[in-house]
Order: sequence, then structure tokens, then C-alpha cells
Amino acid sequence: MGKKAVIISLISVCAVGGAIYGGIKLYQNYQFNSLKAEVQSVSELNMYYGESQMSSSGMLTNDYFQEVYPLEEKNIEEVYVEEGQTVEAGDPLISYDMTLSDLELEMKELDVATTAGQIQAAKQELENLRKLKPVQPRPETPEPPEEPEEPEPPEAPEEPPKPEKTGNAYNYITKTSKPNKGKGTQKNPYVYLCMPECYVLGEFINNLSQNEEKPVYVSLEIHEKNTLKGKLITSWEISGVSGFPQMADDSRWAVRSKSQVDKDELEVEPEPEPEPEPEPEPEPEPEEPEGFTAEEIAEKIKEKENEIRDLDLEKRRGELELEQMKKMSGDGVIKAEINGIVKDLAEKDNLPADGSPILTVAGSEGLYVKGYLSELQLEDIKVGQTVYAYSWESGNNFEASITEISSYPSKNYEAWGEGNPNVSYYPYTAYIENTEGLHNGEYVDLTMTPNNGMEQSDSIYIEKAYVRDEDNRKYVLKEDENHCLVKQYVKTGKTLYGSAVEIVSGLTKEDKIAFPYGKSAQEGVKVETTE
Repeated sequence: MGKKAVIISLISVCAVGGAIYGGIKLYQNYQFNSLKAEVQSVSELNMYYGESQMSSSGMLTNDYFQEVYPLEEKNIEEVYVEEGQTVEAGDPLISYDMTLSDLELEMKELDVATTAGQIQAAKQELENLRKLKPVQPRPETPEPPEEPEEPEPPEAPEEPPKPEKTGNAYNYITKTSKPNKGKGTQKNPYVYLCMPECYVLGEFINNLSQNEEKPVYVSLEIHEKNTLKGKLITSWEISGVSGFPQMADDSRWAVRSKSQVDKDELEVEPEPEPEPEPEPEPEPEPEEPEGFTAEEIAEKIKEKENEIRDLDLEKRRGELELEQMKKMSGDGVIKAEINGIVKDLAEKDNLPADGSPILTVAGSEGLYVKGYLSELQLEDIKVGQTVYAYSWESGNNFEASITEISSYPSKNYEAWGEGNPNVSYYPYTAYIENTEGLHNGEYVDLTMTPNNGMEQSDSIYIEKAYVRDEDNRKYVLKEDENHCLVKQYVKTGKTLYGSAVEIVSGLTKEDKIAFPYGKSAQEGVKVETTE
């Protein structure tokens, strides 16, 4: 073949290759240009509807009740009222015997602080789970054939559990054990009378270190004849400033030796069992990739979110109990919270055992109304704050004062209108003293402004799935002025129950964004607005 023919052939090959490449690029451009990304307004995706004014509605009633329930392990010392008696807010109703109340108050404070610490730890674990990169699913291995079941030997009868006390002396001490005497101070520590083989659990020592500002001092003592009147044999003084590291809650520490012991050292050693016959070594299994698959990570995240919600509810219950204990700390007197008449008064020495209240104060003056608060405003709205009521019937405005805010969300309340259906709502009760022009059973609109006076209408919370991470920078896919997708870097803030994230800057309610996954989630793709 001549040189001219070779050149012609090369030119032909290049032309064909160029045509193919150009065709591929044209097809790719056609595919890209045919992509459409659906975008939605940030205002529609916003999970935060808490404006500077919170509104709800409710029905006026004059049958608001204050119910007083018996407290566990508390004896009523005196009843100050009688059946049918009229009382005013602040009048004493009953008083309790407050023996060991300071200790119980401190223990409850420790419980609340412990739960708060568990919540913080769980949130950190949740954040770590969200940062995990999934691995490929593991190959399924065939299950081995089932072996014939062998008859199980009869179970030996279990020994009864060891009692916490023998007489007044402890066999073991937990974080809920009550001291025999003392006030928990350095000069007058809590004294626990111990049996010679007594031990304390690690949870007891950990609890002592919870409150560094107000340390608790404890003396663990072993006496002759296991009574405080007997001669002191040995003692172990510990406190919240003893410098103990965090230890396992179920670890055991002997009072006599002041050291950690194994469970077997505190119990009778069982007879040695015959050594089992050596089993054949199993075949080595194929190595599995370290880490978790996407499905396993999602399941662990869900479990951790549920754990945080349960802990948060437990913390709220503890705070409510602590608040009630503080209200009656000192003199132990329970006072009327409303003006009303005493009804259903139980006998002091014959208290109800079915969970019903000791007495009820039924509202007799003024009117009460129940409204609802978003969980996002609980920190800003307090008891005593003014609520503005608007009557549907007369068109008149009235002022009410919040008397109670529930610590638990309502299970039956559904947010309508401006309410956010993605958050929880907490009921509150407000009292209207000047009831002229109002009547029982009338419906009113309720509005209020948070105490902090801060405008919150610009707050943006969107689902975390709309926010992606690139080199430790957060971004969303936003519609630009040419109606195409573009990366918009944003600054994030608080997380709401692990599902929504606050957008602090970089995005407005007027912007439109796309779900940042799938073929169309690319910069430059044309957009179309969806409802």
C-alpha cells in the first residue's frame, strides 16, 4: 500500500472515530438536557411553624380541678381542710412527714442529672452513627443442618436472691439504698450499717460524683453484733470528691477491704464441673468486612433515636417529680393552686390504694381554658405568663394567666392551620379572673408572645436528607436565576429529634431546593416546581 493510501485510511479512521465520539457526546448532552429536577419551596418544606405569636383555641370551663395524690413512702401528718370548705390559692391543704426528704431530694436530683448525661451520650452516639460509611452486604452462608435435640437435664432449683438487708444492716448497697442516719455533709455524713461481707455497687459510687458543686459524704461502717450501738470494727469514708474514676455500674466493692471483688469471692464456690470433651475445631469462616451495611446503620440510628426519645420522656418525668418535691420541701405542706371548694376528701388513716387522689379542689371562681404549646417554645413560655383570649361570640378580648404547663405531650392533639404537624404539643391551663361577658362552655382563641421577645418567624428546619456533606461543608441543591440546580453551601444549627436540622444561614424561605439524590441531582440540571 502506498503512502498516500495509508494517509487516506488514517484520515477515514479518524473521521469515523470523531463521528462516533461526537455522537456519544451529543447523546450524553441530550440525556442531560432531558433531565428534570423537581424542586419545592423552602417555606413548604420548613418543619418549624413557631411564629413570635403562638395561637390555639379552647373552651372555657369553671370545673377545673386540682387533684392531690398520695406520695409513696410518705405519711400525712396533718389535714388542714374539711369536705366542702372553700379555699384560695396558697391555702395549706395537707402536710407530709418530711423525714429523709433532703436525701430523697438529692437522690432525685442525681437521677435527673444522670438521665441528662445519658441523653448527651446517646446524642453523641447518634452523631457518630450518622458519620459511618456503610460496607457491602455480607454474603449469605448456608445454615448447617439441624442436629437432633438432646434431652435437657433437669434444672437445679434456684437459690432465693440474697436480701438487701439483714435486720438493719446492709448485705449490699445500691444507688437507691437509704442511709441509716446522717445528713450527707462532711461533718455529719450519711451512715450505712453494713454486714461483714457487705459490698457496694459501682452505680452507688458513680452517683456520688454526679454533683461536684454539692458533694455528698458517706460512711460505710461495720459494727459488732451488726448494730450501730456495737463497737465499730471498720469504716470506709467516701464522697463525691474522693476522685474515683467512672466505673461499671454492676462492679462490686467490698466494704471491709475497700477494693473491688469478683462475684465469686462473695459467694460460696460451686463444685467444679467436669471438663467437657474437646470439640473438633470448626472450619475457618471467610473474613467479613468490618463495619455495618446501610440497612444496619439505618436500624441502629432508628433504635438510638427511640432511645433518646424514651430518655427525654424519663427526664421530663423526673423533672416533674423533682419540681413537686421542691414545692413541698422543708415544711412538707401541699398548698392550693386554685380558688375552689374541697371535694372527695379521704380519711387520713385510710388513704385510697387504687391510685385515686386524696382530695380534689374544684374551681369556684373565674374561668379556666386549656390551650397547647409547641415543643419548640417550651423554654420561652412560663407559668404566670399572660395569654390573650378572644371570644367568638361577643368579639371581646380578655386576659388570662397560665397556671400550669404539662410536662408530657398530648397524644390526641392535632395541629391545624398554622400548627406544625411534625412536632409535639404540650397542654397548658390559663385562668381568667375577670369573667364579665364570658360564660361556661364558650369557645375562645388564645394567643401569646414568648417571654424572650425574640422574633422566630425566620427559623428554618428542613429534613436532614436535603442537606449533604462535602469535605466537612454542608450544601443543598438550589434553583438559581436560570432555573437550574446549583450547589448552595449552608451553615447548620440545632437538630430537632434527630430528623430535622436548622439552617442558620445560606438559605431563605423563598428559595427552592431539590432532593439531592438520584440521576437528576446534578448541578446544571433544569428544574420544575412541584406542589
